[in-house]
Amino acid sequence: MMIFKGRNRVTSGFRLAARPEHNGIDIVGDDDRTVYAVRGGTVGFAGIVSKSAGGLTWQWGYYVRVDGNDNRKYYYCHLVAGSLLVRAGQRVQAGTALGTMGNTGYSFGAHTHFEVRNIYGTAIDPASYAGVRNAVGTYTDTESEDDNMKFLKVTSGRCEVFTAPDVNAVDKHYNGGKLTEGVCYPVQAEVGSSGGYNWARIFVAGVQRYAVVLADRCQLVTLSPGDAFAACVAQGGGTSDAAAQLEAANARADAEAHRADEADERAAAETQRADAAEKHAAETNKRLASVKAYVAEV
Repeated sequence: MMIFKGRNRVTSGFRLAARPEHNGIDIVGDDDRTVYAVRGGTVGFAGIVSKSAGGLTWQWGYYVRVDGNDNRKYYYCHLVAGSLLVRAGQRVQAGTALGTMGNTGYSFGAHTHFEVRNIYGTAIDPASYAGVRNAVGTYTDTESEDDNMKFLKVTSGRCEVFTAPDVNAVDKHYNGGKLTEGVCYPVQAEVGSSGGYNWARIFVAGVQRYAVVLADRCQLVTLSPGDAFAACVAQGGGTSDAAAQLEAANARADAEAHRADEADERAAAETQRADAAEKHAAETNKRLASVKAYVAEV
């Protein structure tokens, strides 16, 4: 889930060399100005904090904080005054509209400052949560594609099947070396170019094989989970291919979650070091104050 529908343009990243103290990422919605929640949870705050209240929160202007179901806090800042669509205490889901991208607070140009903080209150890299990379650039909302599965749709009886990305490795053991016209085969990966051809690694009746992607013989398509299941059954592979695709998707999600957990652990360690340094500084200042008081008395 991305913050904006369509193109999401990152103008400033999380603690990059140009702004090492920047605890979030700045994102502009090039196609849509509506800000959407990227994770579900409960709205912890929706409004603006006066500069006179102290602290730096006033710099965020109008903002929404979602206390996520994963114990992280998500901040969407610089929203347009009067555009907030949620209130404190309200339950929201990923995709809930929160408000409109604006320029309130300490901001130079309309954008959304997005932060993620872990259970310790430490800011962590929010890029993956927003569906972008921590790098300046434009990213497209591909949620609909991510929810689907990629298949190789065979449009000609001349489409061959191979045991390797090699035109000499025709798999004669499967249907005489030909893929079945009209059938969609699950794509495990787009291998790239080899021998002057573009290859795709596919599942054929539950077995990993290869195909050359040629416009007059086949095409790459995306199917919804329901259509994907039907396609796998139609080619005689039963549910194993769909299961393999789903397992791969789950594995990617697990890997992302593991990376997020590691980031949290690093952030927690950083927080502990900062707390220890602060405690040491406080103790040092206390001793210095005692020494000064003693000297003054003498």
